[in-house]
Amino acid sequence: MKFWTVQCSFASYDAKTVVVEAETLEQALDRAIEEANNGDGWSSLDVCGDTFVDAVAEGNDVDPWKDFASSLAVPARFTERGEPPLVTVTVSGGVVQDVSIDGGKVRVHVRDYDTDGADDPSIQTDAAGERFTLADWSNDLPPDGPAEAARDEARETTPTQE
Repeated sequence: MKFWTVQCSFASYDAKTVVVEAETLEQALDRAIEEANNGDGWSSLDVCGDTFVDAVAEGNDVDPWKDFASSLAVPARFTERGEPPLVTVTVSGGVVQDVSIDGGKVRVHVRDYDTDGADDPSIQTDAAGERFTLADWSNDLPPDGPAEAARDEARETTPTQE
C-alpha cells in the first residue's frame, strides 16, 4: 500500500452588511463589495462548505504543492467546484432537437449559422460578421425581477427554439 500526502480544505463563510448609495443595481453592488473589502466588521456565519482537496502528492509527509499547483492532478469530483455539468446537444437534419444537461445549472446558447439568406429579425451578427440565430437552452436563466418563490423551489424554464 502507498502513502499519500493530501491537503484538504473547506470554505468558511463570513458576512458583512453594508449600506451604499448608487444610481443602478450594478453600481450599488460594486460599491458594496468595495466598502465591505475595505473595512472591518465581518461576522462568521458558522456555516462551512463541503471538504475538498486542494493538493495531493504521492509519499509520506511530502509537499503536495509543486509550482503553485497540486503535484498530482486532483480528479474533478474531489475539487471545490466538483464535477462540472455535462451538456449534450442533439442535432438531426441540421436542427437542434434536444439539449440534455446533467449535473448542475448552466447557460447554453446554440448558434445556428445556417441562415440561408433569411430575412428574420432575430438574426444576429458575430464579431467576424457572420450571421446566426440564437437559441437559449439554459436551465438556469437569471430572474427578470426579485425572487417571488422560495430559494429551494425549482423554476421551470422553456427552451427557445428557432
